[in-house]
Amino acid sequence: MDFGFLRIAAAIPSVQVAGCRHNVSRIEKLIRQAAGRQAALVAFPELAVTGYTCGDLFTQRALLDGAESALADLLKSTSDCPTVCIAGMPVAAGNRLYNTAVVFCRGRVLGIVPKTYLPNYGEFYESRWFASGTDFDGDSATLCGQRVPMSTGLLFGDDALCFGIELCEDLWVPVPPSSLQAAAGAHLIVNLSASDEMAGKHAYLRSLVEQQSARAMSAYLYCSAGFGESTTDMVFAGNALIAENGTMLGESERFSFDEQLLIREVDIERLQAVRRRTNTFGLKGSAPSFRRIAVEWPRYAGSDTLLRTF
Repeated sequence: MDFGFLRIAAAIPSVQVAGCRHNVSRIEKLIRQAAGRQAALVAFPELAVTGYTCGDLFTQRALLDGAESALADLLKSTSDCPTVCIAGMPVAAGNRLYNTAVVFCRGRVLGIVPKTYLPNYGEFYESRWFASGTDFDGDSATLCGQRVPMSTGLLFGDDALCFGIELCEDLWVPVPPSSLQAAAGAHLIVNLSASDEMAGKHAYLRSLVEQQSARAMSAYLYCSAGFGESTTDMVFAGNALIAENGTMLGESERFSFDEQLLIREVDIERLQAVRRRTNTFGLKGSAPSFRRIAVEWPRYAGSDTLLRTF
C-alpha cells in the first residue's frame, strides 16, 4: 500500500451460461487489465465461472468438471499475475454442492468461502442445488489438484491489511457475515453477487452497501452479474459498487452490454484510525473465531495519481 491506500477492482465480464471456457477467457482478460492498472485485488460476480442462471445444469457432473477444468487453466494462465483474484463458482465437497467464492493468486488457490444464506423465495431457488456453507463439516477441500482451506470462517491477510468475503444474500440478512468479519479484523469486505433487478431495488441495494460499510467501518466492494445472465425471466444490470465507511466511491454503468472494470483506492489506514478512536467498535461477549490465510500482496511501482476524489 502507498500511504495506506489499496487499489481494488470490481469486474463485470460478459457471460455465456454454462460456457465455462468462454467465461474464464473473459475473466483472464479483465484480470490482466486490472493488473495493468495496478489493482492489488480484483473480484468477479457470483458463479462467474459457470454463470448464475444454469438452473438444473448445476446437478450435472459435466458442468462441475468443466468449471474445475476451466479454473485450472485460468490458474495456469495467470500464474505470472500478482493481483489477488476472487471469482464465484460451484464447488462439490462430499455429497453436497456449494456456491462459493474462490480466492487465487499466482497460480495457487488460497481459499474457498461458501455462501451462508441461500435465498429460496420469490424468484430464487438456490436451495434446490446448493447447501449452506454452515453445513460443511470439514475445513478444507480439493480443487484443481490443490488441498485448500474451505470455510465460512476464513479471513485473508494480516493485521495490517485483511479482507473477508460474503456472497449476495449474505448482505441482506439481519446480521451479515461481514459484520462479524469486520469485528474480527477485516478492513475490506468483498461481496460476489448475482442480484437481479426489480423496481426500486437498486436504491435499496446502494443504501445497503453504504450502510454496511459505515456500520462495519470498512471498505466494501460489491460485484454483481451483468450481460449474458438474462437468459431467464430475471434481469441483471451488472452492478459494481465500491464504498468506504458510508461513502460511495464509485459505481459501474448499469445495463451495459460492455464488460466493465471499476477501480478505486480505499484508505485502509484511515479505516484503522477510525476504528481505534471509536471505542464501541467490535462485539460484546464471545465472538466467532476466524482462520487467517496469508496473502502475498503485489508490489507495483508507485503511482502519484489517485482514482478517487476527496
